[in-house]
Amino acid sequence: MNKTRMKNHRPLLFLLGIAFAMQACGPLRDVVIPDIDEEVSVSGTLSEMNANKTDFSFFSTRFSGQASLNGDVYDVSGTIRIRKDSAIYVSVSPFLGIEVARMIVTPEEVRFLNRLEGLYFIGGMDFVNRMLGTNLDYYMLQALLVGNDFDHFSTDNFRARVDDGRYLLQNPERRLARQSQEGFSFQQNLWLDPESFRITENLLYEPGAQRSLRARYTRFNEVENQKVPGELTLRFIDRGNRADLDLRYSRTSINDPQPMHFSIPDRYRPMH
Repeated sequence: MNKTRMKNHRPLLFLLGIAFAMQACGPLRDVVIPDIDEEVSVSGTLSEMNANKTDFSFFSTRFSGQASLNGDVYDVSGTIRIRKDSAIYVSVSPFLGIEVARMIVTPEEVRFLNRLEGLYFIGGMDFVNRMLGTNLDYYMLQALLVGNDFDHFSTDNFRARVDDGRYLLQNPERRLARQSQEGFSFQQNLWLDPESFRITENLLYEPGAQRSLRARYTRFNEVENQKVPGELTLRFIDRGNRADLDLRYSRTSINDPQPMHFSIPDRYRPMH
C-alpha cells in the first residue's frame, strides 16, 4: 500500500477501537518510572488484581467518544463485542447509525471492511500494528478493552509499592511467559485502585522503539456483580505519530452472547 492510500485508511482503522486515547499524557521523554513510596506485597497485590478482573465468556458494549490521529479529530460511536480468547468484533456507526466500518480480530487474523470505499482487508495483527506504531497481539488488545492485565505474560520481576494513594505494580522488562530472554519485552507500570484492586492506569513503554501506550480507566460500572470499565482512554505514541481515543461505554453486558456477523460483499475490492 502506498503512503497516500495508507493515510486515507488510517482514520477508519483508528475508529475501530484499536487506538485508544489518554487525554493528559506527556510526550515520550516524560514516560519515566515514577517516584514511589511504601513497599507492599507483590504476590498479594497480583492475587487481588487477578481476583477482581473482568471475568467473562462474552462481553458486549456500546461506545461513543472522540478519536484523534496526528491532530485530526473524529467523533466515534459503535459496538464492541468480545468472545473471550476467540474473537473481537467492532462496528463503527458515527453517522445516524449508518455503519461505515467493521472489523473482526481473532488470534490468527484481522478482517476489515471499509464500507465508505467498498474495500476489505484480510491479514494479521501486523497490519494494525504498522498503522498505529504498536506491538499488540490479540490477547493484549482484549485485555485493554475490558481493563485486565495480560494473563499470557510472566509476572516475574514485578515490584509493588504505594504511589500517590494507589497500588503500583512495576516491571522493568515484562515478557511473554513462554518467551526466551531475546524476545519481545516492554517496561510496564500498573496502577490499581486500593479498594477495588481494578486497574486504573496501564503504561507500556518500549525503550528501543521509543513508543508508548497508556490506558486509563476513569469510571467503573456495576455489571453482573462486577466492576467493569465505563470510560476508557488511551494514547499511542511512536517516533512520528500519535493516536488518541476517549471512549464512554454504555449498555454493557456480560455473558449475553450477541451476533458477530462478518461477510465480504462480492463487489468489494481488496486493500493492497
